[in-house]
Amino acid sequence: MSGATQLLGIQFISAFRCPKNRPTKIRSNFLPALVVMIVLGSLLSSCARVAIKAVPVSQRYDTLDRSAINSSQPSERTLAFLKQRDLNGQWKSDPDGLIAHLDAKYQGDPGLGTLFALIELTHLQAQHYAAEPNKAAPYNLSCAVYSYLFLFDQNVAPAQDYLRPNAHLASEFYNRSLSRYLLYVHSAGIHFYPGTRLPMVVGTVVLKERQSGLPFEPGEFSSSHLAYEYAVSGLDITYAVPGIGVPLILVREAKEGDNRPEDRFLSRFRQVLAATLFLRIETEPAVEAGGGHVYGSRVELYDPMRENTVQVNSRTVPLETDTTTPLAWMAANVPPPQGIKGLMDPQALSAVQGLYMLQPYQKDKIPVVFVHGLISSPMTWLPMVNALMGDPELRKRYQFWYFSYPTGNPVFYSATRLRQSLESAREAFDPDGTNPAFNNMIIVGHSMGGLLTKTMVQDSQDRLWNAVSKIPPSELSLSSDVRDLVERIFFFKPLPFVSEVVFISTPHRGAEMALGTIGQIGKALVTLPLTLAKASVAFNSSLRHWGIAAAESGLPTGIDGLNPRNPVLKESASIPVAVPFHSIIGNEAKEGVAGGSDGIVPYWSSHLDGAQSELIVKSGHGAHDNPLAIREVRRIMLEHAKIEGEKVR
Repeated sequence: MSGATQLLGIQFISAFRCPKNRPTKIRSNFLPALVVMIVLGSLLSSCARVAIKAVPVSQRYDTLDRSAINSSQPSERTLAFLKQRDLNGQWKSDPDGLIAHLDAKYQGDPGLGTLFALIELTHLQAQHYAAEPNKAAPYNLSCAVYSYLFLFDQNVAPAQDYLRPNAHLASEFYNRSLSRYLLYVHSAGIHFYPGTRLPMVVGTVVLKERQSGLPFEPGEFSSSHLAYEYAVSGLDITYAVPGIGVPLILVREAKEGDNRPEDRFLSRFRQVLAATLFLRIETEPAVEAGGGHVYGSRVELYDPMRENTVQVNSRTVPLETDTTTPLAWMAANVPPPQGIKGLMDPQALSAVQGLYMLQPYQKDKIPVVFVHGLISSPMTWLPMVNALMGDPELRKRYQFWYFSYPTGNPVFYSATRLRQSLESAREAFDPDGTNPAFNNMIIVGHSMGGLLTKTMVQDSQDRLWNAVSKIPPSELSLSSDVRDLVERIFFFKPLPFVSEVVFISTPHRGAEMALGTIGQIGKALVTLPLTLAKASVAFNSSLRHWGIAAAESGLPTGIDGLNPRNPVLKESASIPVAVPFHSIIGNEAKEGVAGGSDGIVPYWSSHLDGAQSELIVKSGHGAHDNPLAIREVRRIMLEHAKIEGEKVR
């Protein structure tokens, strides 16, 4: 019992020991003493009144989940840390002083509680100065450094428990504060050169070196953007993997002087790459003469198409990656799709047709080539490519290419251009034909693109030519150029490096659309390139055994190539496919039911006997956008690369 309480007790008891000659004053003396006791007791009590009340569980979760990331005050954990040290009021009244005090404490006695308080306090101050980037910058950089130390400083005690929520929050603070600091660096014109000093609230970061795992030198990129700066629409899923680092969009403009082999197969407008920036911090700071501490650092750039993790100390840490936003940025910043123009005026697009790679060639990855259909463009593949590139297992093993062509040209002529492009890529990247990845190529064709694809894996012998003429080309009165064109169109063998193909909504036996009014109008509007027009004249004058209709109409257009009555198309459907193939077919009425139509191509035309698999999805002609079709292509690619187990399912 305290002295004050003892005194109060004595006074209280004495009230009952009044002299016998003054009994009438007992009541009057007792009441004042009781009041005094109650007042003093309440003032001197060391225990506040404890109460409890029922609240919604969600409200309690909100309190426990609160942090400086999602509110304007620190987390319950940080507030408890400050209260235990009688620092609670200072985080509002003197935050800079508190940051300096805690930093000094951390330098002398590293601890996770101290670090996490520093993380939240610097983040809140950065938010406070959000409208003044120059003032916010040191706080954002400090928050990133403290977050890095929280995650990776091996001297911090107690040892980090990676199941604790603070570990995940620290990576979030690192990514967000570093991304905001990068925005400031960009606007302020700061360059990450070795020796650059970057001020923190307390201390300095010095850049010692740069490291890049990108296919181009950092100086070749004309601009860079944070993936966080954009919201994507038009793609159902954004493939972003949580981890450490800041996802970037890097833009490289095409250059006239580009003469490396792969430059022929890169976009002629600009290349857009995904990347992740990681700022590595030395956890043991140097102490300068004036007493300030300096953290050495290294800026590291990673290509998520090559690497998904980073090594820190002895740990393998996942990188934060975003492959969707750069893909969407590319789609939004290239010339618009030319599907209609490619149909009506093929000559206008002849300069940009060909084979293109989304990233520079990688010799250890299997090429997968996408070939679009009639009145379309490579942009039609964005949903599928987005999903396939977003799969870490696939992007470790595959590189993504596409073939662009004007669809108004004759089908089998366009097929010769695809063949030439693939052979040119072979000559550029695997001239001796020994690369196992190149020799494992997959081609995926949609609609008319499936017809082009099929000729890459067929041996035509003389079957296509015999479908239109019994006179050998050598006996026709044709110029050498026209004769060469005829032979390339009608005579071909399987490409030895194509090992599997996928047909999606492919009209192997034609589509009746080509016979109808729409087909006839479209055909009438098509203007063939001059080379093909001259060849058409030569056919009319020299190919006496060509059918009358063909002789009158000249060389067939892309629409003619889909005519179910086309003798070349009909014969092509009966020529065996020399490699394993798969069919994905749309049925507007019902999934999984053979028959019906996708609205353009009926089942009887898109079905081929001998397929390794045939999937029928409920879809119109755009079955390549169907999520089940995309998942099926993913399955085929995983099995093709011999990735087994749960990943395939």
